[in-house]
Amino acid sequence: MLNSILKNRFTTRFWDYSKEVPFTLIQSVLQDVYDAPRKNGDASIIVKVLTPSKAGEKLKDELLKISWCRGGEKEAIDNTGPIRIQGQLLAPYVLLFGTTEKVEYNPHHVANATLQTTIAMISAEEKGLNTGYCQCIEPEQSLDSAINFYTMSGLGIGYAKEPMTEPKIDTIDRVTIVENEIHYDMSNVIPGYKYFDERDKPQLSDMSIVI
Repeated sequence: MLNSILKNRFTTRFWDYSKEVPFTLIQSVLQDVYDAPRKNGDASIIVKVLTPSKAGEKLKDELLKISWCRGGEKEAIDNTGPIRIQGQLLAPYVLLFGTTEKVEYNPHHVANATLQTTIAMISAEEKGLNTGYCQCIEPEQSLDSAINFYTMSGLGIGYAKEPMTEPKIDTIDRVTIVENEIHYDMSNVIPGYKYFDERDKPQLSDMSIVI
């Protein structure tokens, strides 16, 4: 079951808003996160849930404005070319993992935020939902914005638009970073499709050391 979920899962950037996500499923995901193991029992990392409410949608727009990149560089205003928006953050539900105030760097915090985001991802996928993982958010920038949360990682949850057999650029006009510039993200593609050849995984035997 778990292996099937992992093989079929893909990063969702474009969502099917015609299908309502039952909030009971989100509550169930939150319960799984709550029950997840934590390194050193550290319970510092909590979840901020942005819903499809008017207030939640405004905060998603704020996230888009502080997580974009251009030419592969974060908030590179002087670069040329289209501006990539993080479509994961356009999901009906966006879960942010972090703290309500700035914390000193602690590897336990980072490990737990990553662990809980991963648990939430698997939990949502197991429930028939789709997910988009995002770590392109600067924690201090997020805390200082209207989001008011020291965000270490995020996860979009909802139902995906139908995956395509080949990736393409889809325009996103929900927010404007730079006037008269194209704002986009990559489309959802079929599970297992690789955008870049250099990201091909070696064989399992080459990625495991068995002694």
